Amino acid sequence: MASVAGVSHQTVSRYIKGGSALRPATAERVAKALAELHYTPNLAARALRSGEPDKIFVVVPEHSIHVPPKMISGAKAAAQAHGYRVETVILDRHPEAADSQFRRLLSGGDVAGVLSFAPSPRSVSDPLVSQPPLVVAGDDDDVLPARGTLADGSPIGAIVRHLASLGHSDFFHVAGPYDWTAARRRAAAYSEAIIEVGVTSHGIESGDWTLGSGYAAGKRIAALEQVTAVVAANDQMAIGVIRALHDSGFKVPEDISVVGWDDMEESSFLVPSLSTVRMDQAAVGARSMMGLIRQTRNPPKAPLAAALDTQIIRRESIAPARKRRPKRHGT
Repeated sequence: MASVAGVSHQTVSRYIKGGSALRPATAERVAKALAELHYTPNLAARALRSGEPDKIFVVVPEHSIHVPPKMISGAKAAAQAHGYRVETVILDRHPEAADSQFRRLLSGGDVAGVLSFAPSPRSVSDPLVSQPPLVVAGDDDDVLPARGTLADGSPIGAIVRHLASLGHSDFFHVAGPYDWTAARRRAAAYSEAIIEVGVTSHGIESGDWTLGSGYAAGKRIAALEQVTAVVAANDQMAIGVIRALHDSGFKVPEDISVVGWDDMEESSFLVPSLSTVRMDQAAVGARSMMGLIRQTRNPPKAPLAAALDTQIIRRESIAPARKRRPKRHGT
């Protein structure tokens, strides 16, 4: 494990015991190594020694593709490295049932905390109700998001600027659902960049992260003659947009450039391959988990995992803008 992380055995031991003097970058390397090697400490023995609650629930939405698996595994590895047992819970899509789920999770005597990768019902967001602590991933970064966190929407601005440098001046944004911090921040970054660069936005439509909602948005975009660049808040919706444009007689990227976010494995195998935003998902998951652990009854002194820069991956789905977008091919 030490060799994978590029540190000494003593450093790994210090991280597992709390990592009080480790630099954030060092703690990040150890956390990633733990995730890669699927490290699991003797949690039962540790809980017996401490007498503290040792279970953490990780809540994911019913359509778990909304949360990349590497992000979940990074969160689990960080919790296990600090002596917690982890259980994954799939959140019911119906608000009343989801509310009941959260209340049951928070009422367990052996529960140290709950980390949710989906928005929590408002009825359980009150601190007096949410005991033990409940953290919604990304919400703690909503005010001042650091680079590489879930709330960091800045890559969207970089995408708009890059597309503008290719001659695009007419944009459209397919956003995620606004109860998600990531969706709000990405939409805000898009709007700010549109103003900063001096180009035109022909609309923002909120989807639900799915292929279907991207397809529906794509059909509406196809009816807008001016749009030559689409920025989607995730790869799934971007793929839906591309299919809708294809069905409407437009070519990507010859007529319209499309960019997503997440760098799903299949994104590089599409025709055209999808330009997207890549982040270190395991590191983001570990950072979210450490935000929860720091609120537990016996928090370690280890720092939050270091936030890493995101990367814009340029593939075949973007190209210089044509001076005039044709209404559709074959007509």
